[in-house]
Amino acid sequence: MVASIGILLIVGGILACAPLFKRVSKGLERFMVALGLLVGIAVIIVTIDAALNLGIFSSILGTNPVPASNAFPYAQYFLIVMAVLGILLFSRPLRNVRWASLVALGIGILAAVSVYTFLGVSSAVILGVVFLVILLIVYTLLRFVEDILEFIGSVLAFPPIAIIIGLISIYFGIMVYGV
Repeated sequence: MVASIGILLIVGGILACAPLFKRVSKGLERFMVALGLLVGIAVIIVTIDAALNLGIFSSILGTNPVPASNAFPYAQYFLIVMAVLGILLFSRPLRNVRWASLVALGIGILAAVSVYTFLGVSSAVILGVVFLVILLIVYTLLRFVEDILEFIGSVLAFPPIAIIIGLISIYFGIMVYGV
């Protein structure tokens, strides 16, 4: 398992360095960003499994996924590097999606339909007010969260920072793979 985590870190590190490939080909960079989304999800799942000591992957493969804290220099920062890499890869393609609007619209419609179905209210004015009130409350809350995540994603996706994170991840991947 440690070897597969090492490979995951190396691949994630290469995909985090996608801004380096912008000059070669715009299509290659887009492909790397899209593939990075999938690898980012995998890195986040493995990080959560290792941090919470759930043992999902260790029970499947029969090994401990986390290298010993003295396995190589800076090994105690292994989970932090994985978490930052996962957030970077996951947030890069999704930071411009306005998911707060979509979720608020869906919850507003669901609230209006629920009032109509379960309470039997059929007045269009009341259903419209329920829809708008729920929509505004949910949108306001989610927009704040979306702004925070957009800021974090923008900072991490800034090319020099992304390249540094990628190189650090490659280093950790090589060290973990060599353990």
